[in-house]
Amino acid sequence: MMPRMAKIGALALLALGLLNQPAAATPEPRAAQELLAAHNRYRTALALPPLRWSAPLAEAAQRWAVHLAGLGRMQHSGSGENLAMGTAGAYSLTQLVDLWGNERRHFVNGTFPAVSSTGNWVDVGHYSQMVWRGTTTLGCGFARGRGQDVLVCHYGPPGNVMGERPY
Repeated sequence: MMPRMAKIGALALLALGLLNQPAAATPEPRAAQELLAAHNRYRTALALPPLRWSAPLAEAAQRWAVHLAGLGRMQHSGSGENLAMGTAGAYSLTQLVDLWGNERRHFVNGTFPAVSSTGNWVDVGHYSQMVWRGTTTLGCGFARGRGQDVLVCHYGPPGNVMGERPY
């Protein structure tokens, strides 16, 4: 039988180990609705059709969010993807989406990649993906690890297509 202090010490070590591992937090229906509403607010302002939730896109985004939470840094998995990272618990899902939406202040509806008043499309690439007319579906994943929250959103079909106008 393990002495009481040894049990407490073992539990503390286990808890510390778990705190350093990425925690999957697949968006629940309420979270999915919040993410859709946050995205569609920007689309509605431009009279664009609302995005619909895609379970397959959400599953892929969730896997990538868990991976990034384990890495502790952002790295794209491919096109049609927005990433956000912030201090664990400091931001709501809507606030993370608004980080991308705030790029609209530099956005111009030109032919991609000429879509930014700064001359660099990267300054508005998250926003332009959110409002890309040809994008119809959205799926997001969320994970926490290394003291960070990670939001990954995948869009289908992907936007930011060279030679095309966002809307």
